[in-house]
Amino acid sequence: MPPKPPSSEPTRRSSRTSTSSKPASAASAPSSKSKASASAAKPSSKRGKGRAKSAATVESDAEEEVGGQEEAGGEEDKGEPEEEAKDEGEPATKKAKTASVLSIGDVVPDITLKNEDDEDLSLKELYDKTGLVIFSYPKANTPGCTTQACGFRDIHSQITDKGFSVYGLSADGPKAQLSWKTKHSFGYSLLSDPKRELLKQLGATDAKKRCHWVIEKGGKLLEAAIGVKPADDPSNALKFISAL
Repeated sequence: MPPKPPSSEPTRRSSRTSTSSKPASAASAPSSKSKASASAAKPSSKRGKGRAKSAATVESDAEEEVGGQEEAGGEEDKGEPEEEAKDEGEPATKKAKTASVLSIGDVVPDITLKNEDDEDLSLKELYDKTGLVIFSYPKANTPGCTTQACGFRDIHSQITDKGFSVYGLSADGPKAQLSWKTKHSFGYSLLSDPKRELLKQLGATDAKKRCHWVIEKGGKLLEAAIGVKPADDPSNALKFISAL
């Protein structure tokens, strides 16, 4: 029986079959494959045009969508440099705050403060004459602060014998300082730092902590004791300057 003309479906099957025992089938495979390819490559004109038009429409829509996204992205990108610039500025601000706190060995900058008599005193003028022992307290005329201040009063002469002058320092005003000094007969001056400028430079960032600092003649910071006990603070300061 003569072989039937290959239709499209049998051609697909033969194209999937890689081997055959009949030489005639093997010989006819290339022609069947070419006919199948030709048959597959000839869609109806209407269907081909429809697919081509559909593809063009999809591509056009995709381009419009991408273009819209790029425009939206461009508008958003305008704000990004400002945010980056802001972020870059933050570390600089933090460094500036950290750098304002003095370290041991730094020269304490000059500042003018009021004493208990409402007189202006230059810190530089003070440490150019003698070394300084400055102690700080949260609030004048309170129990713990009074214990600390009276302790410095009791050993005041021993500190001055070592070449150092004693000064109290707080954010209290001159009137409160004077009242406290008069009440307990302090033999040294009390300085007012209402804006806590010097206190912050010296490292007293917590207003509730008592501290003391030793500054040598000429202004170099030798010791910074932050968060001290009021009863022990005066004797510890004396021990430090005695060991110099």
